[in-house]
Amino acid sequence: MKPLVALLLAVLLPSSAAQAWSRPGHMVTAAIAYDELSAQDRRVIDKIVALAEKHPDRGAFEVAVGRATGEERGRRLFLELARWPDDARGSIHDHPTWHYWSRPIVDRSSPPPQSPKDVPEGSAYEAFVLNLSVAADSRASAGERAVALAWLFHLVGDMHQPLHSVSQVSKRFPEGDRGGSLQFVLDPVEKKPITLHWYWDDSVSRDGEPELAFKRADDLMRRVPRTQFMLQPFKSATEFSEWAKESYQLGNTVAYGPDLRASDSASTAPEQSKRYVDQSLEVGEQRLTLAGYRLTEVLRWVFRNER
Repeated sequence: MKPLVALLLAVLLPSSAAQAWSRPGHMVTAAIAYDELSAQDRRVIDKIVALAEKHPDRGAFEVAVGRATGEERGRRLFLELARWPDDARGSIHDHPTWHYWSRPIVDRSSPPPQSPKDVPEGSAYEAFVLNLSVAADSRASAGERAVALAWLFHLVGDMHQPLHSVSQVSKRFPEGDRGGSLQFVLDPVEKKPITLHWYWDDSVSRDGEPELAFKRADDLMRRVPRTQFMLQPFKSATEFSEWAKESYQLGNTVAYGPDLRASDSASTAPEQSKRYVDQSLEVGEQRLTLAGYRLTEVLRWVFRNER
């Protein structure tokens, strides 16, 4: 590993409790990018799959691939890149604070006794800058680039989940609720208590089968087409901060909006109104699908000079 890369890895923060889109959600975002690139820029797919074959955490990738061969093997490798940072939790590859870039909002109905000072911010932006540089460096080893690509896949997805950009500060949570990880709601599907953060993580897709990820991607691309957004080719890492601002606004107005009902105890987790459930699903689908389209552009940029 290059000295600069090692130094940057060492200075990034070491701890957090936040998760991400659920693993199936990350797989759907990757499936959207795969379908777009497969139709429009196959060379990028081929380069990514070749690098994924060199990923140093072979166990996770071999489990994901199973006995698949040919095109199906490539598709599964592609999806595993997106979910691998979650699969690697607790291992030597884990970087918990890379999953979020959080800023506080104050619960005006129950403000904290003083201004928040210690709300964990996370280091997703620094991680994105670092991994973008490594992934695009043709001089880096295949293993280094494969790890960096996996983080790019994952970070693009993470920063489109609203609760990865915001943490509510209140009298109960003067240092923030860790992006909803300390508040509980009733799961509208299984009718069990879950954290507000996990509610949003799981809002779009719950099945981790590769074929179902591609089916869900096809469905979302039909209902939330690329033409719905004014997308431009990716140009620089500063765009990541704009994605974070979008998520912050949605976290403020929707995730923690006036329709939310939450408890700080799992035993009293309340059911959400139909309005909140419908609105969170709509926002979740739009954000996850947009993440797939933007991931396509990021990957094109990474390999823009390689033919």
